[in-house]
Amino acid sequence: MAEESTAKSAEKVYTLDDIQFNEANKTMAILACIPIIGLVLLFTEKDDKFVRYNGAQSVLLALGFVVGVIPIIGWLFAFAVSIALLIMFIKALSGQRFDVPVISGWALKLIAKV
Repeated sequence: MAEESTAKSAEKVYTLDDIQFNEANKTMAILACIPIIGLVLLFTEKDDKFVRYNGAQSVLLALGFVVGVIPIIGWLFAFAVSIALLIMFIKALSGQRFDVPVISGWALKLIAKV
């Protein structure tokens, strides 16, 4: 029981203040906006939190494409996901972070667990 509570207290917690752009990894941050590549970078990149954060957001957004199989509403949702990925890509090109509402909180939790 004591080991379990110690493990939970040792879990990493990231905030948006921890996610800072690194010019040296600009290309990786841009590539992380592509969901498949973002998934790989989420698991392989250990030092750059910006790259991992972009990867986590792109993967979580890509899950939204699953809803796209539902006519009309799903298509609109998939379109919104595409726009969010495009904005994230453009922001990464300019060295800025784009926080997708709701998804950004989940992305922070995901990078803490991976």
